[in-house]
Amino acid sequence: MSKYHKGSFHETVVSMTSNDDVILSVNEFPFKTTLSLAPLISYWENKVKHDPGCNAERIQELTEMLQGNSELMGQIQDTAIIEKHIETVDLLMEDIFPSALWENDLKAVSVPFQFKSFYASPKLEEMNLMVGDNYAEKLNLDQKTLLFRITLQAYTIILDKFYNANFKIDEPFVFVVKDKFTGLSRHYKVDVDLKFMQVKAKGEIKPLNAQQINFMINRYNDLDLWMQVLPPDNFEFTGFAIYDLTDVTMEETISSLRFDLLDRDSVSTEEGFLDLQQKLRVLFGLPGIKLGFASYPNLREFDTSYARRIWNGFVLTQDCDLTIKDLAGSIYEPVVKKGHTIVVEDLNVLPNPTCIEQQLVQAGLRNLIIAPLQYEGSIIGLMELASPIPGELNALSTIRLKEILPLFALAMNRSLDELRSSIQSIIKEKYTAIHPIVEWRFTQAAINLLEKMENNTSSEIEPIVFSEIFPLYGSSDVRSSATERNKAIQGDLLDQLVLAKEVILAAKDNLNLTILDELLYRIDQFSQSIVNELSSGDEATILAFLRSDIEPLFDHFLQKAPASQHTVQAYRSAINNGYKAVYNKRKAYEESLYMINETISSFLDREEEKAQQTFPHYFEKYKTDGLEYNIYIGASLLHNADFQPIYLKNMRIWQLMLTCEIGRRIQKLRADLKLPLEITQLILAHSDPISIKYRLDEKKFDIDGANNIRYEIIKKRIDKATIRNSDERLTQPGKIAIVYTQQKEAEEYVRYLDFLRSEGYIEGAIEYLDVEELQGVQGLKALRVSINFKPKRHNIDAGDELLHIAQKAILN
Repeated sequence: MSKYHKGSFHETVVSMTSNDDVILSVNEFPFKTTLSLAPLISYWENKVKHDPGCNAERIQELTEMLQGNSELMGQIQDTAIIEKHIETVDLLMEDIFPSALWENDLKAVSVPFQFKSFYASPKLEEMNLMVGDNYAEKLNLDQKTLLFRITLQAYTIILDKFYNANFKIDEPFVFVVKDKFTGLSRHYKVDVDLKFMQVKAKGEIKPLNAQQINFMINRYNDLDLWMQVLPPDNFEFTGFAIYDLTDVTMEETISSLRFDLLDRDSVSTEEGFLDLQQKLRVLFGLPGIKLGFASYPNLREFDTSYARRIWNGFVLTQDCDLTIKDLAGSIYEPVVKKGHTIVVEDLNVLPNPTCIEQQLVQAGLRNLIIAPLQYEGSIIGLMELASPIPGELNALSTIRLKEILPLFALAMNRSLDELRSSIQSIIKEKYTAIHPIVEWRFTQAAINLLEKMENNTSSEIEPIVFSEIFPLYGSSDVRSSATERNKAIQGDLLDQLVLAKEVILAAKDNLNLTILDELLYRIDQFSQSIVNELSSGDEATILAFLRSDIEPLFDHFLQKAPASQHTVQAYRSAINNGYKAVYNKRKAYEESLYMINETISSFLDREEEKAQQTFPHYFEKYKTDGLEYNIYIGASLLHNADFQPIYLKNMRIWQLMLTCEIGRRIQKLRADLKLPLEITQLILAHSDPISIKYRLDEKKFDIDGANNIRYEIIKKRIDKATIRNSDERLTQPGKIAIVYTQQKEAEEYVRYLDFLRSEGYIEGAIEYLDVEELQGVQGLKALRVSINFKPKRHNIDAGDELLHIAQKAILN
């Protein structure tokens, strides 16, 4: 049995491990259970007294049948007695098994906490679900897990009745059985009604206060502790349980599909593919259907044999030589070109089959559904379901298919992203990443170098400089990211110190060593030192102490102090990760920061790609604790292109709307973050043209010329700027700060902001602010506006509306 320090019943912090290890020493249900119809008989006796609408003659008949029948009135040791008095039992069970539902119900009654019925509806009896002793296997559980769940359920009933503690476990049992006709798995959820079951105490009830009950509940997986506090011999369950089964095959299968498709290998390995195919057979109830899917073959980057490793279609296979042209005129064309779902009742009766349809028939397929896989409005692939039996899949099948298509699209997109990432990593390793807009200039420089080498002149490559271009800079920064990161580290360290303290306390029960008191003192000292503030070096010092002074003692504790087993296991489970330390709060911070960056980055990429179509420009972004980006636009960047000032104005107002949309998305995202971080947003307005030069040593563009250095200095220092004569930061959550140096810049942006207010992007008055002097920078001013988070007039996810709005503003 587990032992706990006497004082540990009083606790304000509970440290939960990441796993659910069960602590249960017994091998069979520890409570005494007896079958009794007495609660049901009492039900009928009360009904005739209090229900004037009941059938009194029927109840009188039941009473007469029960008179003198002692075998049914008391505890029933042998369920054969039920069959012996089946007529009386039929009458007793009338309200539980209404005659109108008798033939179709899946219902049974059994001894408390057993799944072997002694009375069941005909349909359930025919399924043989609740007969025999292998019900753990039918419930798809191992014996220990099943025993743990029913034992915990018994204790919840005891706490509810004797201690008024409403503690319920909402984890239903689900039977899994093979359909005798199709051979496919079917799932039946069990609803348990304990109306006719009673729990009785043997002797005096042991008093428990709220703290003790909460202590047990917080350690729900340690049933050895529960049996120590509330011994099972003190209680007995009598009566019977009612089991009502519901077919949940579709829900369980979709849930399982969703789980499988989160696995990165679900659509790229044979094992994952076959598992998905089997689940679809269960979902549609058709054991002979086949699954196929492939990425959209018109994607240029994936028209390679390497990319086709996720092609597992009926004709679009890894070793096929088909291209998009081969699909012309086939049943696949409307799927990949228009996004239609195609249902073919019988391939043999198609009037003009192409070679593709002929290949399908040769593969033994007759009946076919082809559906597009769409992600964020784009077709990224297709999914196929086929049968050798004509008409087995039809238009009604597409209704069920719609529920799972988004799941397959998500998995397909993830696989495509992984392919893109692997290809890009090779490119970045072997080559210099060059923006497509300026690729022409690098090609020209290379040609010039080749000509120089042929003429035996200088072999140095010429400098690549773009002059008279206009910069746009923006940043979305996570507010107080360093502080939040420190809080996360602080919280994890405190949790780990608490776990270490519990180990030492448990060991002290058996080891009377003064050194353990000294270790407890040091743990408390460390906890006190970081509870309010985390200093530099605290993390390394505390982890070094735990790893050198505490963790090496665990094996000895397990030998000499068995009571420490649970706490040692809890500690080791908590640090069972790549960091070998508690990493829960830091993980929450990192995941939240990642989601913010990914949301901003993916949205920015999408909208920037649209903006390229309006006018080509140079774009680069980089992530910090947030995201920053540079945009350069001008005639010198382009090869024989016409640049007009209207494109620059359009880009500036587009940047403002883009910034508002980023703010809205992060505001909406916060509800889904484990740590609700906030962002601040900043734009630097700069109206004078600059020059940029490609640095061969750093493989990137940088500001060129002494006259342009001030712009770069401002860009690097304004993120921490404050308002003049105050401590207030210029950047604030929910607002956009626009920094400028010239009055003409303010006048231009005020005009844009007035338009944005009319379109519902911002609200409130414009703030005109002076910025506190920065090192090497004076005279900065700023405009600041509040983003309107209310429902807006425009939905830019529907298309290129953001650009259209910007163009309308410029033209007006």
